[in-house]
Amino acid sequence: MTLPSPGLGAAVFVAAFAVRAGWVVYDWSLRGVALEFGDERLHWELARNLIESGTLVSDDGRYAARMPLYPLFLALFGGLGDVGVLLARLAQALLGAATVWIACRVAGAAFGRRAALVAGLLVGLDPYAVFFSKLLLSETLFTLLLVALCGCASMASSRARSQPAWLAAAIAGLGAAAVMTRPSSAGWVVLPWLLLFLDADRRRALARVTLSVAVLAACLLAWGVRNRMVLGDPAWLSTNGGVTLYDAQGPQADGGSNQAFLQELPELRALNEVERDRRLRELALEQMRRDPGRVLRLAWVKLLRTWSLTPNVEEYRGGMAGVASAAYTLVVLVLAVAGLWWGRSNWRLHVLLWTPVVYFTLVHCVYIGSLRYRVPLMPLLAIAAAAAFAARTGAPEPSGAVPGKRR
Repeated sequence: MTLPSPGLGAAVFVAAFAVRAGWVVYDWSLRGVALEFGDERLHWELARNLIESGTLVSDDGRYAARMPLYPLFLALFGGLGDVGVLLARLAQALLGAATVWIACRVAGAAFGRRAALVAGLLVGLDPYAVFFSKLLLSETLFTLLLVALCGCASMASSRARSQPAWLAAAIAGLGAAAVMTRPSSAGWVVLPWLLLFLDADRRRALARVTLSVAVLAACLLAWGVRNRMVLGDPAWLSTNGGVTLYDAQGPQADGGSNQAFLQELPELRALNEVERDRRLRELALEQMRRDPGRVLRLAWVKLLRTWSLTPNVEEYRGGMAGVASAAYTLVVLVLAVAGLWWGRSNWRLHVLLWTPVVYFTLVHCVYIGSLRYRVPLMPLLAIAAAAAFAARTGAPEPSGAVPGKRR
């Protein structure tokens, strides 16, 4: 099978951008610069303060509240005032459109042009991805990184002797960028590295894995050195892990997020951000050891929240938004399961598509469960769903074949 035509790729990119940009502009006309969620405000604070003071720090003095890549992206617009928020959202519409284009290319290379069109439509019209384009949250950027890394790893794990020279750098850069955007991905990026060893050229595979590990280590080292200078601790994966774990497992936990405890626990007031993060992690682990049955009960609640057919937020749950969300999710899930059979000849790609779905679902059975955390997974399932429309004629494409190469 060959790549989808340039015309199809251009069409899905333009259409996806038009849908997302239209939504951003429409929402701006209604709400203006308003940032709806606390994480949005924190991200914008970090970006704005980086521009104004040269320091990545929140208004309340936290230096490692989040991993740095998404705030650095927002910093491109942080010095432009209110219009910077609009431009950041439009830039996210571009990132979303790029994700659609990549999904179309990956599906087309693996399953044919018909599957490419289906993937383009499913990812391009994903109601969650469109909605999140207007939120200053890391989901849109992380989705792009996740889809691109899966596509590149699938290409690299093939047994073809001739592969693009840029592939090693792309895999290394995308893996590091994913971790520097969302620390929970640190456990997952190991899988693409392992699949690289399926390459027929073992020396090439070893060189690629070595480069990927080195790039990630260099990024974390730079971040850790900076944090030790300002905090006295490397805080490799931010100072938010313990806070989030307590949010998910503390005595007040119900499956969703409510961080009122940060103001309510008197013992936290005298602690700096590193000490607070460490103490909350200790308290959360104590609670989990004390009542493991509750951990399992909460895991079920979080699973249902993460894979809810309708949005978790009451404001968006009803009406046409709820119906469209439920219909889209059901269609993609059913087709993705069907695609496991129809696209079984390309098993390496299916491993890459489904493993992050399982991994991040399990992560959020321990941490907070929310539909938000499945947003980056839906394009992967849409590509898997497109496999149900793979061409039925001719010899099956060899697993992991290099896009554009015929055997």
